[in-house]
Amino acid sequence: SLVGSEMCIRDRAMLTKSMNANLGIMITASHNLFNDNGLKLFGPDGLKLSDIIQKKIENLIDSKVINMPFKNILCFGTINPDFIYFVDELPDLGGDIRSKDYKTRPGGTAVNCAENIANWGVDVAVAGNSIGNDEFGKYITNYLDISKIKYENVLINEHTTPSCSIYVDKNGERTIISSGYEFCEWSDINKLNSFDSLIIDRYSVPFIKNDLNTINEDIFITQAGYQEEITYKINFLVVSKDEIDVVEANKLLNNRSVDWILLTSSNLPARLLSNDGTIEIAPPDFKTINSTGAGDATAAYIGTFGTDDIIETVK
Repeated sequence: SLVGSEMCIRDRAMLTKSMNANLGIMITASHNLFNDNGLKLFGPDGLKLSDIIQKKIENLIDSKVINMPFKNILCFGTINPDFIYFVDELPDLGGDIRSKDYKTRPGGTAVNCAENIANWGVDVAVAGNSIGNDEFGKYITNYLDISKIKYENVLINEHTTPSCSIYVDKNGERTIISSGYEFCEWSDINKLNSFDSLIIDRYSVPFIKNDLNTINEDIFITQAGYQEEITYKINFLVVSKDEIDVVEANKLLNNRSVDWILLTSSNLPARLLSNDGTIEIAPPDFKTINSTGAGDATAAYIGTFGTDDIIETVK
């Protein structure tokens, strides 16, 4: 009986990892009274969750209320359909490419972040570039309706909805081609001060840069990506190593333009930078299944849960 029980635990751990699940849960039955029954929780790596994370979960269960710093979140940025092609590798110049699989899904940073936040049961809205009154525009708004993501501030105009083609190689690296944004208008960010957390992407910054200096200073701002010079105050910047170097990152910190910077690097250790120092954080094993990159997923999480217990949050 004991051996069989141990085998079940190992099987559950292996299954969690092999299925690329976010979490594995096993209900354990005690030989004692029923109040000694419990749960075993496994992370995506197939290992039991750390004592620190398990204690947090216990505290949340005991309190019966999941407290989140932010209750009303706006994801401001690109909104478009994603055409995702999975390839072994990109061809040389002039070469042909054949995709072994492909997907079409609503995307853009605003939608990528919002769908994560909606899954956590938090009120979230999107705004950013206008979309067209065409089939792709209706495809996006239909998805937002189903996902219970608000979009009343998204402009719907008589132009073609912008699109994004994404090529994902066997290592999970993405090559992205965007088109159609030159016809777009952008939502007025000054009308959006009712939110307590704002997530923005690098592509939208040129259109709202001046407005970012005038919004309510109590709004927590998370930015995904780095392209334009940051002349406004943000709380958390998620950026890849290809977009910014450590020298520029430290300059932003020293100028107090940014409180925290997370430098991501695909499957290599990420660096969490602040004026208190630098910490390296190794990512778990992962498999790329859609167009939501680590930057968007992390921005969504930070924009929802804030920077309390920041080390564990980034892990």
